[in-house]
Amino acid sequence: MKNKLTGNLVLKIISIVAAFLFWLVIINMIDPTTARTFYDIPVQVLNENVITSANQVYEIEDGDTVDVTVRGKRSFVETLGNSDFAATADLSELSSVNAVGINVKLKKRSNSNVEVEWGNAVMKVKLEERITQTFKVVVEHQGDLSENYVLGDMVAKPNIVEVSCGESKFRKIDHVGVMVMLNDESEDFEKEYSPILYDKNGDALDGSNVTFSNDRIKVSTQVLGTKEVPIYVDASGTPAEGYRLVQTDYRPESIRVSGSAQALEKGLSIRIPIRVDGAKRDIEKEIQLEEYLPDNLSIVGDTTTISVRCVIERSGRRTFTLTPADIAVKNLPQNCTMDFSDATFKYSVVVIGQEDELEKLDLTDLGAYVDLTGLGAGSHTLDVQFSLPASLKIKNQIKVKVSLNYQNTSEEPSPAVDTPEPVEETGETEETE
Repeated sequence: MKNKLTGNLVLKIISIVAAFLFWLVIINMIDPTTARTFYDIPVQVLNENVITSANQVYEIEDGDTVDVTVRGKRSFVETLGNSDFAATADLSELSSVNAVGINVKLKKRSNSNVEVEWGNAVMKVKLEERITQTFKVVVEHQGDLSENYVLGDMVAKPNIVEVSCGESKFRKIDHVGVMVMLNDESEDFEKEYSPILYDKNGDALDGSNVTFSNDRIKVSTQVLGTKEVPIYVDASGTPAEGYRLVQTDYRPESIRVSGSAQALEKGLSIRIPIRVDGAKRDIEKEIQLEEYLPDNLSIVGDTTTISVRCVIERSGRRTFTLTPADIAVKNLPQNCTMDFSDATFKYSVVVIGQEDELEKLDLTDLGAYVDLTGLGAGSHTLDVQFSLPASLKIKNQIKVKVSLNYQNTSEEPSPAVDTPEPVEETGETEETE
């Protein structure tokens, strides 16, 4: 039996070695060795306190990522991803030229030999003195609230934070802000936000190697309702003797305001007093609306003033504004059309008479008209005539320019009547006292 086991021992050893080599060949054919490169693996910085304890900060100039090549069995290499590598740079080993070697470890285990190669990759940093200073927190916002709601106060807590960073970055800081995102809110809300550094152009700065005394800022945002509120102007007092207040005009007649639900109570209005004591002419004023707003209300929009005009006239007279649309046409020649030369012009007509009759008078009672009797084609300047009671008189004469044209051009037109040059506006003649 022993002879059978030990006989031909050399051949048996050769057979075993050959079988092993043949097995290796088969395995390599089935699962060959391959290489694969993984790009931009982030490098973790270790022992930052070495820098910060010296009251310095660092900025990574190069080497914040590294490319790694892995050589091993294809069945293993193909299972790897960037997250299977741990790349680190230890700042405690920083050289005199502010560079430190990068070390890479494969976190995933393999049953076969694996080679990991990243060359001589290094991280280069720039060191700066740390500057610490306080800044007021500026609250900004993006987005919109629900319709008919506006922003009220936006209060940050804390409203002052301490910022520490390198000198070069510090020079770029204009302010510290938090951005509140609005999304159709209709009631007050409170949220926390991260502080952000901004430059003078309003662009956000890189927040790396920056420390804040508070990493989260709580902002309380007030959401206010709005309401359209009517405005009333109350004219009081007595004009000068022989004069009277005819009417009070003002614009706007309403304004949109914002406030809490309690402040926007039902029946809300704005009343503005104005005095006309001793007035002999129209009173015109621009009045600041804020002075008359009820407490806890604010104006929405750009309109902050109201324009007021109190019309003052002498007793025994009334002034009407007349346009060509208010003037009737009588005795228009057959087959003719008539147009006013300026259909938008306005004329002031002064009527004098007894107070009680003037108070009842309106524009249609003037009976304004032009008479085209005997006129032919062409331009004409005519006196405006009025149909008034005998007790009332027109103080100033009004002239209008009209144009007559025949509808049928084949018909022989009548010769035009010579008329004086048109007068577009006749000024009022002062009444003799």
